[in-house]
Amino acid sequence: MISPGAGPLSALVDLLQFLSSAKETEEDKVWARVLDKLAAALDCDAAAYFVFLPKQAQLIARAALGSAGHRVESRRIESGQGLCGWVAKYREPVLTNDAYADPRFLKDFDRETGYRTNSVLAVPLFDRLELVGVLELVNKRSGPFTEAELAFVSAACSACAIALRAIRLESTVDKVTAHNASILENLGGGFVAVDIHGRVMLCNPAAKKILGLAPELPMNQPADATLQMIPEMAEILMDTLVKKETVKRKDLLWKHKGENHVLGYSTLLIQDPRGQVVGAGVTFQDITSFQKRP
Repeated sequence: MISPGAGPLSALVDLLQFLSSAKETEEDKVWARVLDKLAAALDCDAAAYFVFLPKQAQLIARAALGSAGHRVESRRIESGQGLCGWVAKYREPVLTNDAYADPRFLKDFDRETGYRTNSVLAVPLFDRLELVGVLELVNKRSGPFTEAELAFVSAACSACAIALRAIRLESTVDKVTAHNASILENLGGGFVAVDIHGRVMLCNPAAKKILGLAPELPMNQPADATLQMIPEMAEILMDTLVKKETVKRKDLLWKHKGENHVLGYSTLLIQDPRGQVVGAGVTFQDITSFQKRP
């Protein structure tokens, strides 16, 4: 059994710290680092990481350790071929301490390289339920692989896959947020958005200019507090949230600094990827000058 504080547990902590600090989203680099850490933690003579190509139903080696590692990289294995191919086909891990006695083992590679495979521990790598690769550890120096080590490697890979996905999603959100922020910053009309609790989350520069708001307007405040000078707009936003109904091309009469203004506005509902309403927004223009035309 793996004792608390042993090398494998330290390796997992190091891996997760590496992922969180590096923010690495290139999967091959991440899994190559995982391979290196796990091979060292379990004292393995060789190891390989294969990416799965679903259209070709093949595994292709992206990283390999050991004396024959340079001959393994870029090697292709058909799904179902050899131990790693079996893992890819059936999405199940493999543990064998006598490779040549296992009928699934492919002896051709040993014959080609002169390397002798004795023990193998291989696990499938998933992104949610989708197979993305296989990680293989070969020839543990200090004795046979154990079921506890198989459980540890599986758990470590699952944890790293979850961390990798979270980093990837965070990176995507950051890019989308930056893109949307750029659009809002350059939008000619005003835009104000509130979350499901009615707190102002977005107010673009055009909105601040039209409404005479301070450039450094504090966010995450109730709409009626942030929009004190135009409470009618706060009511429109809250009404949109409550009724979950939108309007288009409506007029809002507004008196600001003793002058009458007319705002042309439309409302929208903000939804998450599952279609749940998470906020509401209003777009508007000051159309006072157009209203005064004969």
